[in-house]
Amino acid sequence: YANENVVNWMTTLADCFRVADDMGKLRFQFQIFHRPLFSWKGSYVVTQAGAERKVSFDHGLDGSVAEDCFFSMVAYKEGYTFNFIQGEMWEKSPFTLWDFLQQRKRWLQGIFLVVHSPAIPFRNKVFLACALYSWATIPLSTSNIILAGLCPIPCWQIINFLCAFVGAMNIYMYIFGVIKSFSLYRLGVFKFCLCLVGALCTVPINIVIENVAVIWGCFGKKHHFYVVNKDVKSTLTV
Repeated sequence: YANENVVNWMTTLADCFRVADDMGKLRFQFQIFHRPLFSWKGSYVVTQAGAERKVSFDHGLDGSVAEDCFFSMVAYKEGYTFNFIQGEMWEKSPFTLWDFLQQRKRWLQGIFLVVHSPAIPFRNKVFLACALYSWATIPLSTSNIILAGLCPIPCWQIINFLCAFVGAMNIYMYIFGVIKSFSLYRLGVFKFCLCLVGALCTVPINIVIENVAVIWGCFGKKHHFYVVNKDVKSTLTV
């Protein structure tokens, strides 16, 4: 997300989390299981022409919001295998926080439609369903930041450890994403460290946006496809 000119530093640094998600969860499922257990990202897809024609991206309204996710689940059902291609792909983060919010909302709604679609057997989407409802319950998770102080409840040490581990892993994913997205050689030590700090500073804002997107996505109209504007206006030089 940090290649070429960065249009919006806030959204680009926030998307560093997704870089770690791609290189961790998605790469793991493809290289080990060769199945889209947790779906995939439509930005990086290479398919055989025959497989694409047979599986198709045309699956009606339910398959039109998160069409990449629906495609992967149908292909999984049909017995196709997947793999991870080592390479570097360039992509742009949303240019505004509004687009960033709308993008997250559309993803949640699209995956919701996939999980609840009768066209896909439950055995093929069980892990996707777990991921979806882990995401959909984020307002409950984040409310614990306040409620734990107001109404402390004794917990087993293992529960406290797991909560701390999840929080630490999320912070690590931002740091990992910055390391993979930004060049220390190109930026220098000072600017690179600023990117690390900046990515961590986006965490509270990202949490708020994710909560709003989840609540809006759960109660809003599910079949609306919001198009994120990523047109970069090039300057004409003479």
